[in-house]
Amino acid sequence: MFSLCPRCDNGKLDSTGKCMQCGYTLRTRCNGCGHFNIPTSRFCGGCGQAMTLKLRIQQVINRHIDFIQKIRLRKFATGAAFGGLLALFAFGSMGMRADEDILPTTSIAINQQQLKAEFSQPFALSFEADLREIRRELDPHRKADLTDLSRVVDLLIRHLRPVAKNAGATRLPAESAGLYAKTLHNFSKSKGMTRGGTTVILFHFLSDLLDFKYRDFSQESRYSDIPRFHFLTVPANAMNSMGVHIARDESVFGINDSLTVGQLLDYAREVMFVAEASFAVIEEKQDIASR
Repeated sequence: MFSLCPRCDNGKLDSTGKCMQCGYTLRTRCNGCGHFNIPTSRFCGGCGQAMTLKLRIQQVINRHIDFIQKIRLRKFATGAAFGGLLALFAFGSMGMRADEDILPTTSIAINQQQLKAEFSQPFALSFEADLREIRRELDPHRKADLTDLSRVVDLLIRHLRPVAKNAGATRLPAESAGLYAKTLHNFSKSKGMTRGGTTVILFHFLSDLLDFKYRDFSQESRYSDIPRFHFLTVPANAMNSMGVHIARDESVFGINDSLTVGQLLDYAREVMFVAEASFAVIEEKQDIASR
């Protein structure tokens, strides 16, 4: 920190970095708690509040619209915009006008029944067939270990990596689940798979597949057993908002809860649902752009 003010070159800076002569400050004061943060801070180090209006708005959006809802909303908006252009061209070319504005309506609510809906894309149907074979082979009630999770992630990689590559993705999933297992440095690899460890691996896989980042999700924990700024805060929020229901319940995550093989297979299916919905949006955008 400077001992003299960089603006007036005379005044000395106090402990908060504020010039006692001209009032210039090196830090930005949080409107929520008064904590002084460095100028480039995105979030307050005292209370976690976003430091800009844009980020605060994004925090509100993250609390009320989950990741899958955003995907569905973008998909609907893209289709509606293209449909509107067609309607405008049709009415304009015929010298006609609509007597009244017609506003399309849609529902973007996502519930558990929708998450259990049937797949439609070939890559997802092929994945489900392979997943069904694993269900018949393994005991779904057995305590899951890292080998089981690696097998599930390798199955996701085998079916989704080619899809991402064909979609022109600049960021691809790893070629092997073993690379994601390295992210478990905060967990014991000798014990069975837990909700926490499974969340970390699936989060890193999905972040590579769909090219999202930590800042795309809320930084504030929604679970009583995950404190603010914990390394699991964002991965746990991300999984929940995308519709991959790994948490024990809505208020408690259950970081060290052991999981069964059957639970891992259910999570894998939900991950595929997220991927199918995401790539459907990408494909639709590409189709519209090529017209």
